[in-house]
Amino acid sequence: MNYGFAIKSGDGNNENDHAGTVQLLADVLGDGLPKIQASGLTFYGVKLIYACLRFITKEHMKWCMHTCIELKQKFPDLICGFDLQGQEDAGQPLAYWIPELLDMRARDHGGDTDINLFDAILLGTKRIGHGFSIIKYPLLMQLCKEKKIAIETCPISNEVLGLCPTTKAHDLPILLSNCVPCTINSDDPGSWGASVLYHDFYQALMGSNNLSIPGLRVIADWSIEQSCMSSDMQEKVYRDFEGKWFVFC
Repeated sequence: MNYGFAIKSGDGNNENDHAGTVQLLADVLGDGLPKIQASGLTFYGVKLIYACLRFITKEHMKWCMHTCIELKQKFPDLICGFDLQGQEDAGQPLAYWIPELLDMRARDHGGDTDINLFDAILLGTKRIGHGFSIIKYPLLMQLCKEKKIAIETCPISNEVLGLCPTTKAHDLPILLSNCVPCTINSDDPGSWGASVLYHDFYQALMGSNNLSIPGLRVIADWSIEQSCMSSDMQEKVYRDFEGKWFVFC
């Protein structure tokens, strides 16, 4: 959820505030989720990460964090994290926001530049977006393993944006060979017409001779373990997935 995003009111004359926007989603989920599940489709709901741009002022950042906390208190089952968006080397590094970030548990997009990786881990993040530089630092990979910090890899995005020339040069196989928890993510699928996940999983599979179907199963298991779902929901999702995997194989 980008702090700059707004939805018009029903009459089109006003904009909903952030709480109003999240309430719209909560209402839709409350009405639609039981119907979807009753139809036999697999859908467990939605979580939102509140995001703001990393080049805003400190005062604006404090406002964003305060708003995020208010939304978390009002919608505890929907809001699951806080993120800084934007090109990392063109905005402020994480160290610039340390006084603000220490006031809350941060879910950081911190992997495109080296220094942000160190700061994200020191700040206690649970997931790192992209994490593209982490393979250069064995110590950081070890810390991610010990602290169970997931690396959100984005194969198609990294190729499209020029971080790697092809998916065969992506760092996912290196992370997997070092047993670093990873998830496969789509980043901005709407920008290049990709599906939410299918295309990225396919690219990951085709990009490495060492990544097999069982390897994708491990990544899928990590996706459940590293999610923001409650323990009870994770167990339910895992049981459902186990049954579908058995049929698939």
